[in-house]
Amino acid sequence: MAKEEPRMGYMYCVDQCEEDKIMQQFQLAAEVRHETGKGANNRLRRSGYIPAVVYGASKENVNLKVEERIVSRLMRQGGMNRLLTLKVDGEEKAVLMQDVQVHPVRGTLQHIDFLEVRLDEKVNVTVPVQVIGDAPGVLEGGVLAQALWELEVSCLPTEIPEVLEVDISGLGIGDTLLVKDIQAPEGVEILTDPEEAVVSIVAPQAADEVDEAVEGEEAAEGAEEAGEAEEPAE
Repeated sequence: MAKEEPRMGYMYCVDQCEEDKIMQQFQLAAEVRHETGKGANNRLRRSGYIPAVVYGASKENVNLKVEERIVSRLMRQGGMNRLLTLKVDGEEKAVLMQDVQVHPVRGTLQHIDFLEVRLDEKVNVTVPVQVIGDAPGVLEGGVLAQALWELEVSCLPTEIPEVLEVDISGLGIGDTLLVKDIQAPEGVEILTDPEEAVVSIVAPQAADEVDEAVEGEEAAEGAEEAGEAEEPAE
């Protein structure tokens, strides 16, 4: 008996169901925000909300307010680089978290931008790097030095990977894995400079020098951010 070919209607249903499943994983309710300005935003934050804005898809910007605890939970679950369903006044929008402002001293969320997207158009997003495997160089006394913690990629909103895996099981002391060595999932294009180093296995003495340089840079950046602890005024 000849194998029956799947009907086009069925194939569309499968694709649509997959998209719906993805969209249901990350949902967020929002309300239109009519008051703007520093004073209004501070009152909003004290009530458990944060100011937000949604733009894109050739539509006008809309000022919103969203619950801070819900946004924080979505971010902990990986929503920062995932497709979200934003519900505003009964309308559902497919969005990405585009920019999140955090208070430099208290660490609390201050403001968030949402980018509305079309499901059939590619977007540029950053995806975390996940190191897997055991490097022989580490077993020999070397130290793993990670230079990049996320990569910029281009893909459809429904195909954004949660992470990009970097296998270090073949690295010895002195070896470096570059961006171009990473195998991206089908439909995903890595935009980060292919010659940039992602991870290296360095000798212990060299690793100490790298750590000291990084700590110095982080201290300088922290001091600069603390000096610019100004509330967003939108």
